[in-house]
Amino acid sequence: MSDKKRKLYRLVEHYINDFRGEAVEEMYGKGTKIKIHNMYESYSTNSVVFEAIIYLGETINEQVMDRALADVLIQDALVYFFPEKSVKTIVRYDV
Repeated sequence: MSDKKRKLYRLVEHYINDFRGEAVEEMYGKGTKIKIHNMYESYSTNSVVFEAIIYLGETINEQVMDRALADVLIQDALVYFFPEKSVKTIVRYDV
């Protein structure tokens, strides 16, 4: 992975987990962190796809398995990096 991608991942993770961490913990439970795993860029569709992993904290049940907040936070963070591209997300869970 290139240093530019790694820096972008860390900036997005910082925004999600530190700046918006209260919302993440409210939605998914205390101790939850969202990490960016990979990014795929499509030039033909003018889009980027970000693969995120939600590492669940203390609460693990079906009620917290809603990807809506993760999608919104990732797209909010990336609008500044990719203003002319469509941003899509793939979300998976881990403990």
